[in-house]
Amino acid sequence: MRQINSFAEAVHRLRRERGMSLGDVAAKARYSPSYLSKLLHGQRRLLPEVVRQIDTVLDAKGQLERLAEQQRSEGSAGGDKPMQLPADVPGFVGRTDVLRTMDDALASRAEGGAHTIVIEGGFWVGKTALAVHWVTRNLDRFPGGCLFADMRGLGPGTPSTPEEVLDGFLQALGAGQADLSGALEVRAARFRSILAERPAVVVLDNIADYSQVRHLLPGGGSVVVATSREHQASLLLRTGGVSIDLPALPVADALTLLASRAGRHRLAADPVAAEAVVRRCGRLPMAVLIVAEHLQQRPDSTLGKIAAQLATDRHRLDLFTSPDPTVNIHGVIDLSYLALPPAAARLFRLLGICPACIVSADSAAVLAGIEPDLAESLLTVLREAHLVTPMPDGRYCIDYLLRAYAHQRALVEEHLRDVEKAQDRVLRWYTARALSANNSLIPNWRDSTIDSLLANFDQGSPGFDEAMSWCQTEVATALQIAKNTRSHLAKDLLWVLPTAFLPYFAITRSWTDWLIAANDGLDAAIAAKSTAGTARSLQVLGWAERDLGRTSEAISHLTQALELFVELGDELPAAWTAHGLALALADSQRHGEAIAHFLVADDRFQALHHGIGVVMNRAALALAFHEAGDRERAVDTAREALSLAQRRDSDDIHSFVHHSLGLLLQRRGEHRAALTHFDAAVSLRQRPWQRWNLADTLIARADSLLALGFRPQATAAYEKAADMLESLRDSRAHEIRARAALGGKPEWAAKNEPAGTVPLFPSWAR
Repeated sequence: MRQINSFAEAVHRLRRERGMSLGDVAAKARYSPSYLSKLLHGQRRLLPEVVRQIDTVLDAKGQLERLAEQQRSEGSAGGDKPMQLPADVPGFVGRTDVLRTMDDALASRAEGGAHTIVIEGGFWVGKTALAVHWVTRNLDRFPGGCLFADMRGLGPGTPSTPEEVLDGFLQALGAGQADLSGALEVRAARFRSILAERPAVVVLDNIADYSQVRHLLPGGGSVVVATSREHQASLLLRTGGVSIDLPALPVADALTLLASRAGRHRLAADPVAAEAVVRRCGRLPMAVLIVAEHLQQRPDSTLGKIAAQLATDRHRLDLFTSPDPTVNIHGVIDLSYLALPPAAARLFRLLGICPACIVSADSAAVLAGIEPDLAESLLTVLREAHLVTPMPDGRYCIDYLLRAYAHQRALVEEHLRDVEKAQDRVLRWYTARALSANNSLIPNWRDSTIDSLLANFDQGSPGFDEAMSWCQTEVATALQIAKNTRSHLAKDLLWVLPTAFLPYFAITRSWTDWLIAANDGLDAAIAAKSTAGTARSLQVLGWAERDLGRTSEAISHLTQALELFVELGDELPAAWTAHGLALALADSQRHGEAIAHFLVADDRFQALHHGIGVVMNRAALALAFHEAGDRERAVDTAREALSLAQRRDSDDIHSFVHHSLGLLLQRRGEHRAALTHFDAAVSLRQRPWQRWNLADTLIARADSLLALGFRPQATAAYEKAADMLESLRDSRAHEIRARAALGGKPEWAAKNEPAGTVPLFPSWAR
């Protein structure tokens, strides 16, 4: 190595002239003496940044950099420089964060050490395209060029052997016939030796496992980029490499990709359908490109038609079926599915017929009829095969295309009776969990008449916080299950499940889910010809309408529900329905009728010894008496409510009564006394799910502050309430913010209806 010797001679000459030892040079250049010694003996390549640092330390004025460049040029000319990388993907879209991670990995590789980047991900997610694009951007950093091999680890045909790939690499590097003989380990050593002189980037696409590629890993200075559908723990462990779990494209990037191929005019003509298409393509680049090609080849086709085709499991995969194995979705997913252990394959099939696309380990266990620990283990297998996607909350999601594939597999490989039983188990389990959780939010909420349908699914009695957490996580999935299940064994549960969440909806004011649940429950109850279900669904619907200010509809539906509950002799739901109807009537200024229904509810609650109902009802009744002009009964009833509330160990019920008493005193003009109760309610309404109730109290408190002339404090309270309502997407935020800016008018004085509408329920516990 003449030039390396010339470089070493120059370094030694310059350091002697400057009175420096090799250790001094190493210290000032911030490299180890061992590394510097190996560099000067030709055992490490002359990296430009290293040479530049040594040149600076020795004040060589570029002499060392020129010598190093001559060495690199001579080394490059002395052997072949393979450029086996496939062409970059035209119009590559997105992946900015991932590309930055790969750049950082390249920049931080250890001195003289090889580095490995493993890109993992499911089918069609764009692993190879990402690898090729990144290498194309960084080719100039590898004087030895690029080596590329399709390892066919999970693909059609026989996997590539390390022997054949290694021989191909050696030939591409200009190795002689003698280098192609000998044992695999000998050839691998020769491969590493060549790349030690001319570091290259080695792309190993679609690898099977570490044993397939261990002899293809280069030595110091080179970089390996591997792709795989399966998690490569062993490779990462042995190389200390960087793992990139490649997700599907964000919706915006998927739309950009679709527009670049299908034309922006198509997306502009129907943006809603365009978004539906990319979502139903799983946001997978290849699937999006297939749709774009379909649109290009069929000018009469539209995004709307494709969105409709992709909406059903039955036809979702038709668009992605092709004689070409690389774009035939059945063949592509087969490779992962057929490699699964039998138990994991069965769970995967059942996920295709599950009424929901999101599962937890517990719900997956119920679906498959297995223990939760085993379900968790099998979900891990599916996750490592990229057949399910882990979610931040610990649950798992199966995307549209995989779900359709699993659905088709289940129809072929599972008995219809087993499919129906699996769906029925999930329905019963979710219903039992929903009733148990919501029974913790409102004691005695659970309807005991359907307990026989849930005999094997006892869920115990979770605490209030645990119940709220479960509802927040699972409510959307539960509604999806109720809507999508076709149960012949437990039809009543199709209305019980959506209506079971009423306590949660009332506490959180999740109006969208509330209305969906009410209408879905009503449809299911009518289909099942269930009077009890119709009554409960009308009750839930009426309460949602009342909360949304649709008072006329609320009165109509609650009246119908009350009649049905009375007919059924179902006393507790009848009491709560009478209470809700009274609130709706009070909102409509029909105070006499409201008082009559409050008194009916009071009698029923007392007869049932339902303490929370009595407290709630009397607090609202006190306000109704006041509005009707009976001020003395209003005060007496309010005091009774407060006395009863104080006997219960519940901050939530206390806060509700304090808020109600504050409203009563406010309407009497006793604002200082009202503030005492509002302040007490504010201090008790600090839990996350109490934000709506807290906002109501802050508004009422601001009204009283304003009436007392404390305008700055009132403005601050209005602003805080407006911020809270805005974060909750409550339409009142703009009105309250305007009131703060204008020094506003108290809501109870500005409108015909009273301020701080009394909610159906507070956030209470037992």
